[in-house]
Formats: sequence, C-alpha cells, structure tokens
Amino acid sequence: MKDNTAPHTTFRKILIANRGEITARIIRTAHKMGIATVAVYSAGERDALHARMASEAYELEGSSLADTYLNANKIIDLAKQTGATAIHPGYGFLSENEKFAASCENAGITFIGPGSEAIALMGNKKRAREAAIKAGLPVIKGYTGTIGGFESDKGAKSSPGADPSHEIASSHETKSPSGANYTAGTAKSATGFEAAANELFYPLLVKAAAGGGGKGMRIVRTPGELGEAVAATSREAEAYFGDGAVYIEQYIESPRHIEVQVVADHHGNTVHLFERECSIQRRYQKIVEEAPSPSVTPAMRQKMGEAAVALAKSIGYRNAGTIEFLADPQGNFYFLEMNTRIQVEHPVTEMITGIDIVEEQIHIAAGHPLRFKQEDLKIGGHAIECRIYSEDPAAGFIPSPGKMSCYHEPAGEGIRVDSAFEAEGEVSDRYDPMISKLTTFGNTREEARQRMVQALANYGIQGVRNNISFLLSLMHNNDFTEGSFSTAWCEKNAPAIVEAEENIKSQNDWHIPAAAALLASLKRKTGRNLLWDSLGYWRAGKTMRFCFEGEVVTAIINHLSDTGFDFTIDRRVMKGRYLYENKKLTIRPNNESHNVFISENDEGLPRVTYRGFRYFFRRFDFLKKKDVITPGQDDFASGTGAVYSPMPGRIISINRQAGENFIKGDVLAIVESMKMENSILAPADGTVESINAEEGELIDGTSPLLVITV
Repeated sequence: MKDNTAPHTTFRKILIANRGEITARIIRTAHKMGIATVAVYSAGERDALHARMASEAYELEGSSLADTYLNANKIIDLAKQTGATAIHPGYGFLSENEKFAASCENAGITFIGPGSEAIALMGNKKRAREAAIKAGLPVIKGYTGTIGGFESDKGAKSSPGADPSHEIASSHETKSPSGANYTAGTAKSATGFEAAANELFYPLLVKAAAGGGGKGMRIVRTPGELGEAVAATSREAEAYFGDGAVYIEQYIESPRHIEVQVVADHHGNTVHLFERECSIQRRYQKIVEEAPSPSVTPAMRQKMGEAAVALAKSIGYRNAGTIEFLADPQGNFYFLEMNTRIQVEHPVTEMITGIDIVEEQIHIAAGHPLRFKQEDLKIGGHAIECRIYSEDPAAGFIPSPGKMSCYHEPAGEGIRVDSAFEAEGEVSDRYDPMISKLTTFGNTREEARQRMVQALANYGIQGVRNNISFLLSLMHNNDFTEGSFSTAWCEKNAPAIVEAEENIKSQNDWHIPAAAALLASLKRKTGRNLLWDSLGYWRAGKTMRFCFEGEVVTAIINHLSDTGFDFTIDRRVMKGRYLYENKKLTIRPNNESHNVFISENDEGLPRVTYRGFRYFFRRFDFLKKKDVITPGQDDFASGTGAVYSPMPGRIISINRQAGENFIKGDVLAIVESMKMENSILAPADGTVESINAEEGELIDGTSPLLVITV
C-alpha cells in the first residue's frame, strides 16, 4: 500500500479543508505545535471563528458546496499558492474522499490521514467486510441480491437478540460501496431474496447497498413482509443514490453502537485508545457519546481493542481511524464499518487518555513514530460529550437555523467546549446545525454526568431553538443514569424526555429568573421605549406587576443601585448584589450565585434563560413607542403557541376567526391599555387554532388571546 508521506517531514504550514468547530480545534493544536495554518471559508463566513483564528484565511468563491468545501482542485491549488505542505480534512466534506487524498499525494502535499487506498478499501461496504473477515473480525451475516442470485459475505451467523421490541438500529447503516455492481431485486424477484433470507434468522434488516443516513432501511420480521420491503427499499435507493442495489442482513435487537479509536504510524506501530459508547442517537446521528462505554466489560474491551488493531494492521492503515462495532445484549460484537478520519466525538477519548489525537495525526503524517505503546495507555476517569444543536426536539429534532441573540459557554473544572462560535452569530441553514460539542470529565461516570448537568445549566444560547433542555432531561433519565439504552432508545423515548423537561424545570427556584428579568428590565437605558423611564419609578417602595410564566406577580422595588438590589417578589425578599454584563446577569441573592441569560428578540421583547430553560416574562408597564406588538416566532417552540397581550387592558377587536389563515404582519388583535391602542401582529404565516377572548373583555395579560400554528 502506498505511503502517503515522506519520513520525518516538518510541516511549517498546513491548510484545513473544513469549517466550523473542527477547524477551530485543529488550528489550536497546530498553533500549539508552532505550525502556521490556512483556513478556507465560503461567502458570508469571513468573520467566522475558524477564519479569524487561522494564520491566513481565503474565500472559496461560489454559492454551492461543489464550488467551495467540496472543490478538491480549488483547495489543492490554494495549498500550493500559500505554501502549505499538508492538508487536514477534518471530518465530513472531503475527509473520506479517496480521490481527494490521491490528488494531494500526486501534488506532493501530505494528506493528514490514511492513504487513498485505505480510504477506498474501507469506503466500499463489500470489500471492507471482506477485509474484516480476513482479519478475523466477527461480522453480521448478510447477502447482496441480484436478479439472478445472491452473494454472501460469509459472515458469522448471529443469534437473534432477546428483546422483542421494535427498534430501528441506525448503526446497522454503513457507508456507500464505491462501484457496487449489484442490481436490485424487485417484488417479482423476491423469491431469490427469500431463499437467501432462509439462511438467516428473522428479523432481517433490508437496506440500500449504496448510500447512508438510514435511507431505505426497513426491518422485516416475517417472510411475508420481505417482498414489499425489498421493492420499496430498491425504489428509495434508486431515488436517493442512483443505485437500486439491495442488501439484507441479520437484524440485531437492542444493539449498542460502540467504536474503537486506533492510531497507527509508518513504522509498523498500531495501538487502540479504548472504546466510545455512541448509542444515543436521533435521526440516525449521535447526540451523546461517552468513554469508556458503561456496557463494556474489561474482557470485552480487550477483545474489541485487539480486533480493531488487527484490522488496522491487516490493511496497512496509517494515522487515526475508528472501527465501529454493533454489540448485542449478550455481549457479542460485530464489525460495522471503519471511519478513516477524525471522529466528531474524539474529545471523550482525549479526556480519558490525555492524548491530543489531532497532534498525533499531524505527528504521524510527518513520518514520526508513535510516542507511546499499548501498555503505556490507561483509562483515567470518564468523559461524556453532548452535541449542542440548533434544533427543536419537540418537533422531531427539525433544524432551527437563525441568528443567536445570546451565546455564553460554560466553564470550570472538567468542562471542555469545542465550538464554532465564541459569541452570538448566525447558524446557517446550509450546513449541519451543530453549534458546539460540550464535554465533561469526572473520576467516575456519575461525576462526569453531574458536571454535564451543571455545564448544560450554565450554557446560554438564545435566539434559535436548541436541544439544551432536552439534553438536561436526558441526563436525568433513569435509563441513562443506569447506562441502560440501545441505538433506538433516544428516538423511542424522545416524547417522554421532552415531557419530563417541565418536571425538571419546576425544580428550579422561579424567583431567581423572575428577579433577574425584572432587574434587567429596570436597568435598561432611559428612552428605550419604557413608559416608566420617562415617569421616574425610582421611588423606594414602588409596586409593580408583571407576568411571569403565565402568572401575575407583584413586586416591590425597595432598593436598586448599580451593584445591589432589594426586591420583594410575591412576598419573598430577594436581596443581594448583581453584575449585568454582555447579556449574562450574575445575581447573588442571599450569598448564592446564579447566572441568568437575558437578550431581546427583534421586537425588543425579552428572552430569559435560567439553568437551561426558557422563562416567559412580560412587564405590564412595557409599552413600545410604536403601537404594535409582535410575538417572537421562537415563542412557538413546537410550531403551535399562545398569543398573549403584553399588558393588561381591554380588547378592542379580535381580527381573525378560528381556522382562518393569516400572513406575517397581519393584525390578530387590538388591545387598549393606558389610553393607547396596541396592535398584536402575527409573527409569521399561520392559522388560528382557537379564540380565547372576546371583544370588550378586560384582561390582565396572563391568559392567551389566541392559539395559533405558524
């Protein structure tokens, strides 16, 4: 196999062919090593964190991925022009493109990763399985069908799992086989598939032989379901991948997705850095990973590690890579695939081993031998990683791109954040919606979990929907705390996890965010559309009423200065000091310290977040200079929500009927308050679900006027 670097090369400058958090992470290590960096960016990303961190940054002109991050020729030409002698691909984009790696090799540029031949081999499903079998790894038995017959991969037949639950194991899905030459079966040719299926146990998994992302995957539990499943999978595979080939394999109930990190040099040294647990997934993508796996015994760990090293050695693998396994409830494991790149979840391995994997990648690519042996490596502690996404778990985890109005990262002992941001910015709809990776370390799994709970509670993100409160609820779930889950667990339990968020939120002391929100609103600059600003409300003992979480709350402002406050909220004294800086209000009542994040939406209405949860706050004396009130669209977290009046008053008119559609900006209702008429506008296009108020009715601002879907 072709070596992809000259021995003992010194890199003075490397180009990172990627964007976002992984590019920022690679740049940090390269600079630590004294290596200059070149970043690339697309239109509109000049101020992105990775572009600002690099020694040099250049725009890849064009409007599509094919013109920018997937344009191999443009990236290689830029490396030559800037004098970069090596390219790190990160993950995604061109990281597992054997043609790109070969082009780097042919151009005399070191590809920081394996050789192109290894990438091609492991990217081909059939050849990768053959290589795994040859290396002695167990695989799930399966067949690829043709019109005229079937070809077996001759894997070891697995026993069906004991759990009868209906689960789709996303980790059965593997990479596209480059150049697969199998023709799909159809319903008419299902007899051939049935003959092959008889060699396996039901249930079976039918999937596209090409492609990935879970497209076309179907579980078949009885022989009668097979024909239609094959035909449907073939149609979907053809539509998505232009290749209707179908693959059937043994389906494992309640599997775990466990992967082993390997690193190998050019001098015959290969080691593993233990395993990672990656079974917490949604939409066939991981959201929580940890190391070591809570389900792996020392004996299983040794066997999996030895198997991973055996495969890497057998194919002459170089640099960092990951061998992924599927494990059944009985502790058997089967080869799934090999990722020939750095993994998103590599921080958990770094935290339990103390090894900078990116530094090792660069070190190995430069031709140097590994600086440690297998016997030198020990597991120290436990690490958990949560992927922070701009998405809405309550609506099926749909992405939620947009501009963040607040961004504050948690910090402290055992906390690591790998982020694409250092301040509020735009989450683009053109790329993956991951904002960052939050990783915590502890001497035990429970300590790491508790630190994750605290870190999530102190992560301030506003302006886009995100999964922080969902992850908090997940961290409290008994199945997670006990380490009892499979690849389908998260999808199956997502509704219950979302529902449990309110229970966790109810355990927070609501007086803290209420006092903080009131404090922040009182400290806004004079002239910022507050009626009381012009009337002067700084009299001691001033009584105010506001709406908090749907309830009318009475507060007495006993004292307020630049650093201290004394409020009585709902008959409870809240007295102490505070610091309000860059949308984070640190409030210290009764010698306790709490962080509350407060920003504004486009209409100037407050967003309040405390311990990972959003809170609804409205000042009844809050009047905008313009007589329009627009609810923030992010107030409708699941697409449906209630429209409130931001102040008490009398309803002049309700301008839509139940079932009637509206467009953004339409006047939904008019409320008279303090001798002013205030029009409540639609935040987006939508439909009125129900009307909860009548014209002429006196309202206090705590009950919804309408329920709408946007």
